[in-house]
Amino acid sequence: MSQPNPTGAGRPRDPSLDERVYVAASRLYAQSGWAGFSIEAVAREARVGKSSIYLRWPDTTALLLDTLKTRINMPYDDTDTGSARGDLIVLLGRVLRALAGENGDAILRLSSEGRLVPELADRWQEFLTANVTPMRRIVRRGITRGDLPEGTNVNLLLDTLFGGVLMRCLMTPPSGMPALAKKADKYCQSLVDLSLANLG
Repeated sequence: MSQPNPTGAGRPRDPSLDERVYVAASRLYAQSGWAGFSIEAVAREARVGKSSIYLRWPDTTALLLDTLKTRINMPYDDTDTGSARGDLIVLLGRVLRALAGENGDAILRLSSEGRLVPELADRWQEFLTANVTPMRRIVRRGITRGDLPEGTNVNLLLDTLFGGVLMRCLMTPPSGMPALAKKADKYCQSLVDLSLANLG
């Protein structure tokens, strides 16, 4: 015997709707930025009713922040491959693949607007901390165990590595991003080796 519906009449929630909205919101934000982001535009992009979105997110800010948290959150563990070089290659490769992936344009957009739009500032800071903090630990651990020279400038090394990855993504046309993602490990290995060779 079937059980009665405890919520009464009405259609059950579509389990795929949230994902469709996230994908549409990420794409729209990447294309139009904060100024062009609205629930109406996301509803059109996702092909859902505005009311369905408002049932889940009260306003534009909540929708975008939830989308950014869901689609580009990268809480990296403190990887330990046994060497600072190996750790940096692994983590930098993850960053490059994220930037070259389907949400890469949204990350790049956030990197510029995160400092300018108050509603996005905290989310951008969370993203930076999630990426930079493990890198700092890796470099400091490498210095402690002798992988890296005493007096290594942590900030300068990380600026070099992140800057190299960022510029490679900015200089690569959209059509070349899938190929860049596939060779992320090779590129990051070359970038890390070049940077470490100039530390001594």
